[in-house]
Amino acid sequence: MDASVDFRAHRFLRVTVVAVGSLAYWRLLLWDPSVDLRPIDAWFFLPPDPFPQAIFLVAAVLVYRRREFLRSAMRFRGSLALAAAPLLAGSSLLVWGHYVDAMDLVLVSFVLVSIGLGLLWFGVRFARALAVPWAVLAFAFPAPAVVTNQAFYVLRLWTAAHTTALLQFVGYPVLREGNVIHGTNVIAQVVDTCSGLRSMEILTLAAIFFVAFFPAQRLRQVLLVVLAPPIAYLFNLFRVGVIAVAPTSEFSTAHTVQGLTVFFGAISCLILTDRVLGYLLPSRPQRDRAALRPKAERGSQLEASPEAATDSSGGARSSGRLGDAALTALAVAMLGASIWTPRWSAPEEIRVAPITLPAELDGWTRGETVSLDHGFLYTVRFVRFDYRVYQRDGDQVTVFIGENDRRRRGRSILSRKNALPRRGFEVEERDSVALEPIEARVERVVARSESARVLTYHWYQGTEALVFEILRELFATDQSPFRRSQPARVIRVATVLGSSPIARAEDEAKLRAFTASLAVALRE
Repeated sequence: MDASVDFRAHRFLRVTVVAVGSLAYWRLLLWDPSVDLRPIDAWFFLPPDPFPQAIFLVAAVLVYRRREFLRSAMRFRGSLALAAAPLLAGSSLLVWGHYVDAMDLVLVSFVLVSIGLGLLWFGVRFARALAVPWAVLAFAFPAPAVVTNQAFYVLRLWTAAHTTALLQFVGYPVLREGNVIHGTNVIAQVVDTCSGLRSMEILTLAAIFFVAFFPAQRLRQVLLVVLAPPIAYLFNLFRVGVIAVAPTSEFSTAHTVQGLTVFFGAISCLILTDRVLGYLLPSRPQRDRAALRPKAERGSQLEASPEAATDSSGGARSSGRLGDAALTALAVAMLGASIWTPRWSAPEEIRVAPITLPAELDGWTRGETVSLDHGFLYTVRFVRFDYRVYQRDGDQVTVFIGENDRRRRGRSILSRKNALPRRGFEVEERDSVALEPIEARVERVVARSESARVLTYHWYQGTEALVFEILRELFATDQSPFRRSQPARVIRVATVLGSSPIARAEDEAKLRAFTASLAVALRE
């Protein structure tokens, strides 16, 4: 009788911990990670703007689908040693996420705390049973802009190249220059939303959901998930091809219709692929029902009495009354942190002065302002920039300086697009050079378009190596007291190259000298 009462008390404490701990994450239900206000069609095309509530629903459904595995795993004993790290990291991230107003970190905290409780109470098998649903939550995590900027640049070039090859294969005359497709009286630019990255993300999520609802041979499931991104990419090529051929059609101008068409077409192809895989892969012989039960259930013949559950599940023996009381206190503390943690706000001294380029520089005179190709840059945003022409003795050099004050998480100026002055350029040469007195790494790029060949030098100030920039954005350190007070800045100088080797060498020498003078002026 005493053991039965003790078991019910521990079960009540666990339910209390789960209930109170869940309330600590209530703000996730209202989370909107969109950096800018966008129409609904952006959900089909822009990875920085996911819809997390839909992902939460998918993860909840997958947890429900695996309820038998979870129930069987509850018969095993937990481990405090395995649970300590995720519980500590998760509770710390909860406080930090609320402090810097980064709900994606709160989501990571939720996953870590859930894994920690599973390890503490029921062991590795329980945490393993939640691996797929919790992995699905990664799709709700906004991809760091540093990463998506790099991916967009590559994917938009691939999309333009493969769409051009596809149209040429069917007999439609087109040519490509960089991310621009030239057709008969048509010029189509492949921008970031046409890269297919978002379509691949959505279809991969759909494939995971599909294999969870329709279990099959493990190899068949893995292949279906692996093939989902190429299928989505192929359908995106068809979409871009239609836009390039008929840019004024109703389909080309209705982005929501495009998104729905590509999505349902790719889903149909995914189901067809699953049927083909089922036909090609040899099926395993049917096993009896006992063999198909979860391993956790087959590996344990424990009694169903409350006393047995208390002794073997790790309830009273793994944590005891003191441990359950400590967990309850932790859950209450996490709930309090989610409600009363103060929000960090940037002080006024972080504001910086507008960019001003010198009027004269070693005989070069500052001229007119050049318009920035926002359609080409797209997700690369600058809070301040200046773009000017400098002239001397008939020669011209363009100077672009763009800054990001780091106040808005989810935007980064780090992108390979910064090497090019505008759309329609094909990179011929790309390497690094040493230019005095510039201490940063300078990238040298030679690119050509239909009308010109240009040489550019560009470098960054106030930034770190790519991996550290990713970590800083992931943990929102620039929206905290650990912020960098100076803005991130990209500087690019460019000139048109002559056609002959001698003229090209002279133009490059002039640009190197101008770049050195500009670096000195900016330093002063």
